Amino acid sequence: MDLSVGNALVGLYAEHGHSMEDVVDVFERMPAKDVISWTGLLNGYMEFGLVDMALDVFDRMPARNFVTYNAVLTGFNHNKEGVRVTFARKSGLRGLGLFKQMLEDGLEISDVTITGVLNACAIGADRKMSEQVQAFAIKCGCGSTPWIDAALIDMCIKCGRSGDAHLLFEKWRHEESFHIAWNSLLAASFRDGEYEKALSTFLKMFRSNDVQFIDEFILTTVLGACGALGFAEFGKQMHCFAAKSGLLSARGVGNAIISMHGKCGALETAVNVFKRMPCRDLVSWNALITSHLLHRQGDEILDLWSQMERLPVKPDSVTFLLVISSCSYTSSNSADKCRELFLSMSSTYGIEPAVEHYAAFVYVLGCWGHFEEAEQLIGTMPFKPSALVWRSLLDSCNRRPNMTMRRLAMKHLLTLEPQDPSIYVLASNLYSESARWQCSESTRLKMREKGMHKIPARSWTFHGDSIHSFFARDRSHPQSKDIYAGLDVLILECMKAGYEPNTTFVLHDVEEYQKRHFLMYHSVKLATMYGLLMAGHGETIRVVKNVRMCGDCHSFLEHASAATGKEILVRDSSGFHIFHGGKCSCRG
Repeated sequence: MDLSVGNALVGLYAEHGHSMEDVVDVFERMPAKDVISWTGLLNGYMEFGLVDMALDVFDRMPARNFVTYNAVLTGFNHNKEGVRVTFARKSGLRGLGLFKQMLEDGLEISDVTITGVLNACAIGADRKMSEQVQAFAIKCGCGSTPWIDAALIDMCIKCGRSGDAHLLFEKWRHEESFHIAWNSLLAASFRDGEYEKALSTFLKMFRSNDVQFIDEFILTTVLGACGALGFAEFGKQMHCFAAKSGLLSARGVGNAIISMHGKCGALETAVNVFKRMPCRDLVSWNALITSHLLHRQGDEILDLWSQMERLPVKPDSVTFLLVISSCSYTSSNSADKCRELFLSMSSTYGIEPAVEHYAAFVYVLGCWGHFEEAEQLIGTMPFKPSALVWRSLLDSCNRRPNMTMRRLAMKHLLTLEPQDPSIYVLASNLYSESARWQCSESTRLKMREKGMHKIPARSWTFHGDSIHSFFARDRSHPQSKDIYAGLDVLILECMKAGYEPNTTFVLHDVEEYQKRHFLMYHSVKLATMYGLLMAGHGETIRVVKNVRMCGDCHSFLEHASAATGKEILVRDSSGFHIFHGGKCSCRG
């Protein structure tokens, strides 16, 4: 085989081939190889996400040029998810080490090189290193392309330099490609979990008449932020925009719309979007299953699983995690079905269960009262049980009380994660529910001594285009006077109808009247009251809470839905609670 023909084939299969085997086959049949051949093989491994094997090729190459180094740096950027593990070396990221090697060898530094090293630095999230790399880029005269400037913005944000990132954005020099800068800010906010900031950035972009640059990537990012926040109205607007702009036909956008509606409580809409999709992939199915799981519809998920089994759609580890988890929400005991699913992962589908699958299985077994089997499963796991597994066992005890298992799980959690404040909160809760106030307070004292603080419970609701957030006993809202007055009246109405404040959820050994005062103004109650004050006739109250709602708030909202005649939809860390006529959809 001629060298130039072989190189062309390696490059073709690396970029457009169906498997890495095609690339390797051509490479091995070449009688002679040069730096282009080796670089093509390296590119192939990077394209197929095999970063470790690509680095092995790089280390074995008899000769390298600047194109080879650029291929590695670019490949790192394409495989960001695996970069932290693969790059990590004693001295930092491998990518930065390669860049240093290029400088020492006097190799040509191109715009591709600079973009790659900026991305590598962003992955490392090292503030000091990012400043040095940025200084080098300026010194060598780089930064004249929108891609380099966008990489600089991304690097600054990931390295904790938000101020510098916004300064770079304000000084953007490429008017014809301003949307690239918007993309960088938007993606960075979404990736860091700053969903409100992501939507704020998008609105600024929208109002600056850069609408023509809204593409599939931007739209899926915004839809993802709407879903994370539960911002239904804004999500609906984005759905309409997708339809009008022609982006609705893009499968990625369709999948994001299913996910968004599911997370915003519009399950029926999510199902309809799924049914109307002309072409579905595994992500589509996973998005629909997730939507049902948030609504605790286990039977419906098992029905979807049966449909998938009859189609040429191969489930992945995410699918199995979702379907196994759904077995805790079926109308009848589905522990046997869960066991069957778990065992089929490796025997039928060749997927080895990860710790997340074991944890989900343990939770299902506990929920249906199979604690002995759950404990046996934990003891026979092929790896050491993590905190996730013990937390799953503990959580299952909330559905099916078992004090022995709760204590066992708590003991292991305190040993495995002594620096996790949430573990101490769980332990304190356990003591409080048993009226062991001294032990509860002692646990809280240990938290304070170690300088640990629990994540504050936060609830938010929506009015117009705004998000209104509340913390417990929060009086910072402009309408707090009306909110508190209205809540006091509603609590009295609910108490007349049978609501009795459950003070076991107050984690302080104080007088009973003080406990009641603490309970009255939990964040979800404040957010719900604001929603009731602002809601129009027949409008559903929508509230999102960042942690699990306490039992007292759950009881109160059941009574509040009956007293006000309103439907109250709350999404907490466990899923959706739809309160209507004094009852909740969570069946518990």
